[in-house]
Amino acid sequence: MEKIQKTAYGKKRKGRLPFVIIAPHGAGDDLKTGVIASRLSRQMDAYLVLNNKFCKKSNTKKNKKIEDFNKLSWSYTKKKYLWGRKKKEMKTFFDDISEYCDLARQKSPFKKALGIYIHGFVSDTIAIDLGVGAKKNIYTDFIYGAKAYNFIHKNNGKITMRISLLKKLKKNLSKNMVKENPSKISIGKHYSGWSKTSAIQFHKHEQRDDYAVQMEISHLLRKNNKQIDNTVEIIKKSLTESFL
Repeated sequence: MEKIQKTAYGKKRKGRLPFVIIAPHGAGDDLKTGVIASRLSRQMDAYLVLNNKFCKKSNTKKNKKIEDFNKLSWSYTKKKYLWGRKKKEMKTFFDDISEYCDLARQKSPFKKALGIYIHGFVSDTIAIDLGVGAKKNIYTDFIYGAKAYNFIHKNNGKITMRISLLKKLKKNLSKNMVKENPSKISIGKHYSGWSKTSAIQFHKHEQRDDYAVQMEISHLLRKNNKQIDNTVEIIKKSLTESFL
């Protein structure tokens, strides 16, 4: 296994699988997500890119710098990301993600790298909310993207994963989470990721074509070390069953 490398934003490590584990809010905005990302990367020998030095302005921690690594600056007129509006360390963060995705793609049975963004949210009823630039219809199994809502919201990001793979991942997470409370796995219920300013959209723009998913993990699955280890094991097993 490759050694951890320190960076201006936190740390990174090369892996041997087609997965790039990413923690944009690992500095304290989403508690314990840096720990989950690190453990998942180590146990799977997957690539890791972790920000543990920059926090959002709304939730700054002592001795932390300010920048939201999950919120990009997209120009709708120039049709590109404006990196000059962000801290230089954030550009380095995404440059490293690009490099690792290019390497991970070479190890992929589906010819694409999979960027896995680890986030946290508060929910007593949902275990993990999957964001891929889409939402699931509450009455049917139909999954729709940003264009369905474009007449209301200025959202025009792409769906960041093949729908059949998304459904397979959801099914495996649900199966492996069966003993948990909460046990529900949702798709885009809280965070769809279908705005181009969302970090997962980077993987479908900037001349890239990777798969990407954000996993919003309930606070109940991050409450102590034992629960974190259990959550990491569930995600690890589900990813392996879904993509390898």
